[in-house]
Amino acid sequence: MTAAILEILKLGLVGLIAGLFSSVLANRDYRQRKWWELRVSAYQNAIEALSDLVYYYERHFDAEVHYRELPDEFKKKLDAYWEQAFPKIRKYADSGAFLFSDEVNDALREFMNDDDEQTYIDHLDNNLAKAKKCLNRLVESSKTDLKLKPTFMERWF
Repeated sequence: MTAAILEILKLGLVGLIAGLFSSVLANRDYRQRKWWELRVSAYQNAIEALSDLVYYYERHFDAEVHYRELPDEFKKKLDAYWEQAFPKIRKYADSGAFLFSDEVNDALREFMNDDDEQTYIDHLDNNLAKAKKCLNRLVESSKTDLKLKPTFMERWF
């Protein structure tokens, strides 16, 4: 009788340890996936915002180069792009070390640096070039930064 109770306790202990082990692994995998999802969202939002800024600067630059006046309705739409996108990029540049790689943080800080342009067209040209460069660097970095690492279970099984 005592041997049977001892065997039941051993089996119970093995089951408890196995349950705790699998729970710890599952929790770790869950947290890694949530962290990855947060980073994906940040990259996606930053890329969208930079794309909007590139569009904004391209339209204004093209209008200036061709000596055209943008229609007021279109100008309002462009301004809305800028008003939504620029603050996002500024925030990501300020707090991006938490979510982005060093490469992306450098690209965002570089984009946010003010340059002393002499004319409005120089301002547009310079900011268009910086926005395109930053966007390209972000897209390229996202390909490596967001690769999923295999989970513990995937590595061993």
